[in-house]
Amino acid sequence: MRRGLLWLGALLLLGGCASSRPIDEIQIIQQMGYDFENGRYTGTAVYPTFKQGPMTKPNMLTTTSPTVYDLIPRLSSKSALPVEEGQLRLILFGKEFARRGVTQITHSLARNNKVGSHLLLGVAEESAKELLKITAKTTLSDTLYLPNLVEQNEQSMNLPKTNLHLFLYRYFSPGSDPFLPYFEKKGDFVKLEGVALFRDDRYVGHVSLRDSFLMKILLGETKNGVYQLKIGNRGKQGEDRVMLQNLWAKPKYEWKRDGGRHVLDVFVHIHASVRDYPSWLDQPGGDLFADVKKKMQNELEHNMRRLFHYFQKKRIDPLGIGDFVRSVTRHWDSDAFYREYPDLDIRPHVTVDIVHTGIGE
Repeated sequence: MRRGLLWLGALLLLGGCASSRPIDEIQIIQQMGYDFENGRYTGTAVYPTFKQGPMTKPNMLTTTSPTVYDLIPRLSSKSALPVEEGQLRLILFGKEFARRGVTQITHSLARNNKVGSHLLLGVAEESAKELLKITAKTTLSDTLYLPNLVEQNEQSMNLPKTNLHLFLYRYFSPGSDPFLPYFEKKGDFVKLEGVALFRDDRYVGHVSLRDSFLMKILLGETKNGVYQLKIGNRGKQGEDRVMLQNLWAKPKYEWKRDGGRHVLDVFVHIHASVRDYPSWLDQPGGDLFADVKKKMQNELEHNMRRLFHYFQKKRIDPLGIGDFVRSVTRHWDSDAFYREYPDLDIRPHVTVDIVHTGIGE
């Protein structure tokens, strides 16, 4: 008992020795942007200015350099207070910067013991500096607008989960490629538009939030997300659509040979509710929802096939198909597999179960 009290006292003393600094004596960077423009690198930092009480105001620091490595020291030279990265929540890459490769930043972040592995990354349609400037002006006191936007879309909508840890895992894995959230400027606002795709560490394209819902399902992230489907032209408002709310989904991959060539069958079972649908589906007589269910399955299969073809054309593997094949293949050869990958026969098979259709059900 006495030994336990001595240990407790020692821990309390050590805890009291930890260094601490008042927040009004440091510059706490919460978001960073990296751009490549006119042959030079640009770094942009967003930090909160603390006012009376809990109120904060976003502010920015910007600098340029011929290399990417001294952007943080150059930002410090423009700040009256020491720059601290311990509360960094998001790194935003401009598209041109991302096209040139982002490993010099991600590797530096991985070695930085002040930065957590759950740090978020993203790609801006044009300039990261411009998008951060817009959010700093329009969000008033919210210096974490973009990180919060990513997190709520991961939890309740169509964005697959991403962070620094997952980016590095997919980058270093021989059987997958990384991806990140993709942002665009819409008037005076910044909008999440989909997923930016990478081959190794270089940006090569992006897909919409509609397609990122399919990515989320195919990656095995089973909950949440919405998907709009065309079902006919019976209504007065033109083409009728239903809104599908994913409740639970499970993909299953099967690797086999068929007629001397490899085939990947992808079986997807979706349990979903229909959030919104045209009134003619409620008409008595005939099982109209059975027809809708069939159309849902056909359209989802068609769009998954299109998405697979897009990835194969770009020679990227964001879904980690190579990792799956490696797990079921002895002496798997990465180079041999990815030579075959662009012409690989990938066959999606979708089953949709409509769990309920709203309060009327």
